Amino acid sequence: MTRRLCVQLLPRLRTCGHTANFCAWKSNQTKAITFAHLARFQSSHASAQASVETYSSKTRPFAVERVGGRECHLSWAGEGRQGVQKEWRDILPESAETGVSAPSTNSWSGRIASWLGQMFLPTNYPHSVHRSYLPFHVLQFFETVLATITSVLCNQALLVSVGVSAEGSIFGAVAVQWIIKDGAGEVAKLFFIRHFSPYFDSHPKAFTLFGEVIGCLGSGLQIATLLIAPSPGNFLLCAAGGNIFKLVGNAIWFTTHIKFMRYFSEQGNTGDVAAKDESQASIAQLFGYASGISLLTISHTAGYLYSIFFLAVPLHLTMTAYMMRVATFELLTLPRISCLTQEYVTRGDVSSLEELDKSHRIGLFGEFYKNKGDRWLTLAPRVNEVLKSGTELEQSQWQVCAEVFKDDRYLLLPLQAPQGPMISVFFHPDATNDDMLRSIMHAAFVREALLRRQPTPQGDIVPDDGSPEHMDTLSLTSLRSTLVESRQWTASNYSSFKESLEAQEWRTDELCFADHGHRVTWAHAD
Repeated sequence: MTRRLCVQLLPRLRTCGHTANFCAWKSNQTKAITFAHLARFQSSHASAQASVETYSSKTRPFAVERVGGRECHLSWAGEGRQGVQKEWRDILPESAETGVSAPSTNSWSGRIASWLGQMFLPTNYPHSVHRSYLPFHVLQFFETVLATITSVLCNQALLVSVGVSAEGSIFGAVAVQWIIKDGAGEVAKLFFIRHFSPYFDSHPKAFTLFGEVIGCLGSGLQIATLLIAPSPGNFLLCAAGGNIFKLVGNAIWFTTHIKFMRYFSEQGNTGDVAAKDESQASIAQLFGYASGISLLTISHTAGYLYSIFFLAVPLHLTMTAYMMRVATFELLTLPRISCLTQEYVTRGDVSSLEELDKSHRIGLFGEFYKNKGDRWLTLAPRVNEVLKSGTELEQSQWQVCAEVFKDDRYLLLPLQAPQGPMISVFFHPDATNDDMLRSIMHAAFVREALLRRQPTPQGDIVPDDGSPEHMDTLSLTSLRSTLVESRQWTASNYSSFKESLEAQEWRTDELCFADHGHRVTWAHAD
């Protein structure tokens, strides 16, 4: 169950004429490959012709960025002005009859659909999932609705059976209060997942520990129901507030635990490993139930419960931290791959996980940088976050990079910062995991070449605020030659680099970085 980005090939962007410009190509999967390529070309040509009036009075976009199921067309501000202009557009499907895409628009419905997609659908959907993902999860939705209805009825029946009154208004019923408590947690979980789900791939261990911390906070808040006056409002305040923390913590645990089970499975036996994990958890829970009941026979007071709570929680979190430390997975996190590529560029080999950990060059769990100055690589950023001012220098440097990488599925853009050269890597929509790994190796070589470059008499200009800037002392000719030379070196050495990683048992089938799904197509002159 390897994580790969499977995206249909899109035609390359061109700035010559009006063909192959800035439209969403989506092939009809039922057609043959040759026909699909022809249909995409016709679609792009027709769409560009339909959009010629739009672009006639504006600067032609130098890049088109895909963000959350929409397109952001980026163009320079124009003559005599600086900055980057953005124009948002919806990605529209091709006509089933003509195979031609309708002219793109920027509608409220498209914005809402993009927002909902980022909350409920995986990054780069539907290209990042199996073809059966949609029907499976539609059925799962209705299955969950029906199961929840049954659960509500069971809760009410059980509460009535132990003497809790079922009379009164529906919102005053105990079962409904219990449901509101759970519902508040589910709503909070939605927004948390929308904002932080990409980091479950890049920082699974750190988020697991964080999830346990907030789960313990939720438990402490729920115990506080004994300290306040009994009423429906007070109950919901403590119970629902605590449940928010606990449900978010459980969501984190289940999500990261899926990854851990996959990593533990060395022979494709993920189902068996997960099932045995459940059986082990069942025994642990039975011991926990027995211990908890035994402790409750002593006292039920809030002070007693909190004393047990404050003894158990530190031990609980300590166990979690040690669990994350002993789980030594050979994952290529961003700090690790940054370090490994630098090793290969400088000495032609890479360290093993044990050697890298002993060197203490990587931070907590291998998911963080040891020092702030070690961070020189940025993967899949937003274009406008890198090209902020839109000066003539930025425009020239972007065009040089676009020319060099016109036939590649990634683009490198060097920046200058106080700690040295920094490299931003932009990915094309059809970039694969191999392309991403290659781009990081390429970026490491570019950085090393820039570090070796002799400074100009004026010296490199670095802003006082420490923010990265484009290297204004690096001539465009020097930049082009560095990128071309590094591209040739990467083509010759990538296979050897990947073999070196696999020889040290690193997992090359997956790059663990916070992928927000930003993909870019770039224009260049022929």
